[in-house]
Amino acid sequence: MSNPPSTKPASPFAPLRRVVTGHTLSGHATVVEDNIQAARYFSDAATSPCYDLYYSSTTPAANDSELENAGGNSKWVDEVKEHPEIPPAAGGSNFRCWDMPPGSVTPMHRTLSLDYAVVLKGSVVLDLDNGERTVLAEGDTIVQRGTIHAWRNESDEWCRMLFVMIGAKPIEVSGNVLGEEYR
Repeated sequence: MSNPPSTKPASPFAPLRRVVTGHTLSGHATVVEDNIQAARYFSDAATSPCYDLYYSSTTPAANDSELENAGGNSKWVDEVKEHPEIPPAAGGSNFRCWDMPPGSVTPMHRTLSLDYAVVLKGSVVLDLDNGERTVLAEGDTIVQRGTIHAWRNESDEWCRMLFVMIGAKPIEVSGNVLGEEYR
């Protein structure tokens, strides 16, 4: 992903505030991070800002990472900064929000992940490689199971979607392995 050049269209939606909780060395709950997440883009040509909200490299997730090897100091490590990749690694997960401007289209792609998504604002079209098209509106959800697809905003309004992506094994169909792909 790249940093946003100043020529990128600005999303009309409110900035995303991220609050992450954790534990103190005495076992009490605490807020370990409270910030506004900066937008990132999948490529220099991309017009859709993405906000990485959380990343875990393991399943089950380590909810005590700030306590491991703390040496008297409780310090949470933000894995988002260490893992900018689009899909999580096998056994990992990520939580991200994505704003899509009117008229924009993603490349056709497949990630090695199981994705849960909800349309928070606006509408978006899901295109599959067999020609199927599904219009998703505010409140609609999708479970994306490693299929090759593209997102298309055919409306005149921005769309905001929320995703949880879980790393998955490659799909095998008739002896062919369907791996990660971008067209």
